[in-house]
Amino acid sequence: MIRQMPTVVSQAILDSGTEGYPRALPMTDALTPDLALEYLRTLSADIEEAAVLAADGELLAGLPDLAEPARALLAAAPEADDLEVATALGCVFAARSDRHAVVLVTGRYALPALVRFDLRMVLADLAGESRDVA
Repeated sequence: MIRQMPTVVSQAILDSGTEGYPRALPMTDALTPDLALEYLRTLSADIEEAAVLAADGELLAGLPDLAEPARALLAAAPEADDLEVATALGCVFAARSDRHAVVLVTGRYALPALVRFDLRMVLADLAGESRDVA
């Protein structure tokens, strides 16, 4: 009798009779502000500076010198969920939720739609929410 060998780890787990991977279990811990900035930097080499603020404006992670300009930018458009300011040298992007705001300073070659999407995803991760990408 010939027995077929599992070719991938998931087949081996299934063949072993265990329950398998807990894919249906939701993440329980939210992303930390420091890890959020680290993650964003892995997504784009064009990020020059970044900061995460609490809803009250307290700096949670990032460059302290960016905190006050970030607060001023967010205060200038209190109803906006997303902001983008372009200059000859680069762009500033900001996104906020009920709990956090993330502000990024990028070079000229950052892709605006992609940066704004990444900011929304990171805000969801900071809040411990599931990502609805549809």
